Amino acid sequence: MKKRRWYRLLALLLALGMIATACGGSDDDDEGAEESDAVEVVEEDEEEAPAEEEEDDDVEVLNDDVEEAGTEAEGDVDTEVEATDAERQSGGELILGMETEIVGMRPWDDTCGSACMNILGAVYDKLMESTADGGYGPWLLESISSNEDFTVWTGQLRDGVTFHNGNPVDAAAIEAQFPVQQRGSQSSGAISASNLISVEATGDLEVTWTLSQPSSAFPAFLSRAPIGMVFDASGIDIGLIPEGGEEGTPEGFDDWSQAYNEAPIGSGPFVFVRRDLDNETILERNPDYWMVDKNGTQLPYLDRLSFRPIPDEGTRLDATLSGTTDVAHTLRQGTIRDGRAARDGGEDVILYEFQGNNVGGGMFNNLVPPYDDVRVRRGLTHLNPQDQVIEALGGTGISLPGTQWFSPDSPWYSEKAASAFPQFDFEAGVALLTDYVNDPERSDGKAVGDPIFAELSCPPDPTLIAAMQVIEQVWGSTGLVEMELTQYDQQTHI
Repeated sequence: MKKRRWYRLLALLLALGMIATACGGSDDDDEGAEESDAVEVVEEDEEEAPAEEEEDDDVEVLNDDVEEAGTEAEGDVDTEVEATDAERQSGGELILGMETEIVGMRPWDDTCGSACMNILGAVYDKLMESTADGGYGPWLLESISSNEDFTVWTGQLRDGVTFHNGNPVDAAAIEAQFPVQQRGSQSSGAISASNLISVEATGDLEVTWTLSQPSSAFPAFLSRAPIGMVFDASGIDIGLIPEGGEEGTPEGFDDWSQAYNEAPIGSGPFVFVRRDLDNETILERNPDYWMVDKNGTQLPYLDRLSFRPIPDEGTRLDATLSGTTDVAHTLRQGTIRDGRAARDGGEDVILYEFQGNNVGGGMFNNLVPPYDDVRVRRGLTHLNPQDQVIEALGGTGISLPGTQWFSPDSPWYSEKAASAFPQFDFEAGVALLTDYVNDPERSDGKAVGDPIFAELSCPPDPTLIAAMQVIEQVWGSTGLVEMELTQYDQQTHI
């Protein structure tokens, strides 16, 4: 019987929120969204198709009768994926279309966005993982505990885990990472934020982390890239990358850290093969991976993963619909809207939609005037019409406005923060900006009465540009803000 291929579109939704002086999204969600990035593409017989169609029908189509943009999300925003006891098929390759090329393969040094979380998460294991109930559970660690004042944390590693080069993942390996992390551009900040002052192998598989101040949330830092992803640091300081090189900086590279991008070594389910910058990153199955499924089958199921950066949203969706890629990842409501339309038009595409602790937002550089003044930040936030921005992004009926990084069903959601968030209030925004503009001691050094300057910048996606134009129109109508709209590719933005 003829087989039918089903393509899944993984759609991580962004609820528009916060302020929008720059566009983008939180790629960490609640640090649990990484688990939702795992998708499976299988070939199924025709007689099995109805089960897929029933799952597809759980996602309602976009309703054009939404009363107010962004006030309610229609359809199955968080698609429920039911567990199945069906036998898993092993082998095969999965090709994933990503929104951007990643900055690099170094957990300690490279800024990690959504694409990075997918790729690095396949190469590196983390010490801890987020759990469905909003907490954190062991991963490479079998257990972790603290002293009474949460200044010393002690963890026990799994026995028998090895890096891709065969070196053991033991306490000494975790201790060896710390000097590298201390000078990493990303991990040094995480070390400072977590108050971490030392990492020590206190046994073959026992690791002790000592903090300068109490922190009951320290395990959260061990569940994410800068200091939670485990890499083989042996040989890094003397430049032996790839293994077998001579002491010193590897030939053709500025430093050992740069060279590591060409031969990253983790303990994750997939082994790095090669990276053709801006074209493809290829990983292959780790034959010695430590994890098995509940039936005792060694993971991962796939033989090969291929990640292809396709920055243009329409092109990425088309690549999945045509079969050039198996899965497309998106953070854009407009793409989800188009994916729903394709599905409802008969295309064999399934959308897995997850909003969770995902918000789109912007950032003010509060080290630069006039954003160093709270009147300007708060005033411009009051002048952010979230509903109109959501509509411009194609998200009407897809995602909700936000007041914070956390969703209402998150254990960390704050009603107090929600009630205090500066909602759209044109008059209040104008009053705050006017107070700043007329202040003789205004921080930007301009004359009293002169408008402030704002650069509105985002990646060159049509829906993002449309959203920025909404903001530009509202801010410009005050007569208090001069603006410049700029676009940079996602990687440059990050």
